[in-house]
Amino acid sequence: MWQKFVASACVMTGALGFGWSLCSEISNQIWHLKQQKQILLYISGEIIYLHRPMEEIFDMISTKAESPYDQFLKEVSQRMKERNGKSLISIWNESIQSTVGLIQTGRDYLIKMGDCFAYEGEQLQVQALGLFETELDSEIDRLTQKKNENSRLIKALSTLTGILCIILFL
Repeated sequence: MWQKFVASACVMTGALGFGWSLCSEISNQIWHLKQQKQILLYISGEIIYLHRPMEEIFDMISTKAESPYDQFLKEVSQRMKERNGKSLISIWNESIQSTVGLIQTGRDYLIKMGDCFAYEGEQLQVQALGLFETELDSEIDRLTQKKNENSRLIKALSTLTGILCIILFL
């Protein structure tokens, strides 16, 4: 008899864990996009007000960013100091591929952010970064709405599935 209670507890734990992991995946995507937006705002501010070189900007922002973005920005800055005839965009894209801990959504939006550096002149770069910021905002809003709509449903369905499995197997 006690084996059935242990098995029931394991089934419910698994079902609830699955539901929570689905909800945390969306939260993780939102967190990555918010981190990128913060980095974007720092870059825009440094370009507009202080007119610093990009490698200095990336060095400064890497101290403020959280992992894995701090390592990514340090790597970009280091590669820019070495340069070796490569453009900022190619250095940016190579660093994205070598950075560990980025989810696919994070990689995709970092590539789009790197495309904003293709423009000549500070004004065009800032305007491109501004447009990218609106795109990030809309994606964050979309994911937040999706999370709010689906999280309760996912948690309820995973709980009901666990209960159904317990009833069927008892």
